[in-house]
Amino acid sequence: MPKTKEQFEQIRNERINVILDTALHLFVMEGYDAVNLDKVTKEAKCSHGLIYHYFSGKDDLYISVINNLVIPYIKEILAGISFEQKAKFVIHDLLDVILKKIKAVDDKNAWKIYLFLNTHLQKNLFVKNSKEKTPIFQKTLELIERGQREGDFNDGSSTELTICVLSLIKGLAFTRIHIGYKRFICPNSSIIMKMLYK
Repeated sequence: MPKTKEQFEQIRNERINVILDTALHLFVMEGYDAVNLDKVTKEAKCSHGLIYHYFSGKDDLYISVINNLVIPYIKEILAGISFEQKAKFVIHDLLDVILKKIKAVDDKNAWKIYLFLNTHLQKNLFVKNSKEKTPIFQKTLELIERGQREGDFNDGSSTELTICVLSLIKGLAFTRIHIGYKRFICPNSSIIMKMLYK
């Protein structure tokens, strides 16, 4: 019995999802530069032809991972945060949600957060064709500066504070990825907030 259009679409989507999930894992575990399409095809158990059918190359695959897996996940995290409240509450709420995701059983949570931060904090990984046009660094910097104007955060360099907060989250995600769910101990968000408060 011939397959229907819907069945072909389902098979196509399943193949793309396997390739994207495999690429996500490899980009996180090995780094962008170390990953090549040979590794992706081997891990995804597919042919080079299939990958090139959906993606023009490694850059396109990386951008697809960011746009299809990482950005929607980050937007889902941000959707539950009220950005109209004082900056100290925004950052605290963000930290609560992000740390909860990082320490969750599902490894993909930490992978997506790590890859998002790694992409946006390293100039060599800037995603030119990404749908996400507002860098996380700039948004965090603006929140910290707002917190300073509101009188809640210390008057130190807002750039240095931003680097500290984002690097700390990236480092926690990295640690969670490499030591695993059972051994990972995540600090409470209030500990991270202490470095911001006056």
